[in-house]
Amino acid sequence: MEFLAPVAAFLSLPLFLAGFAWYAVRARRCGVSQSLLAPIEEIWDPIAHKTNIEIQIEAERSPETPSPGDPPELLWRR
Repeated sequence: MEFLAPVAAFLSLPLFLAGFAWYAVRARRCGVSQSLLAPIEEIWDPIAHKTNIEIQIEAERSPETPSPGDPPELLWRR
């Protein structure tokens, strides 16, 4: 029974790392722009909340649509 706690701690490390890997894949695929530590960051730095909101708003903005008079070559550079 004395070896059960160290073995459980050792076996939980791969699960912990797999959880982070799963979140990273999900964040890239779905476009999640919020950090895992954002709630803790907001507690220690309240201004970070406003910054996170601005980052989310910027990420949700659609690209500018070209004006009707813009030449077609400028569209390919964007």
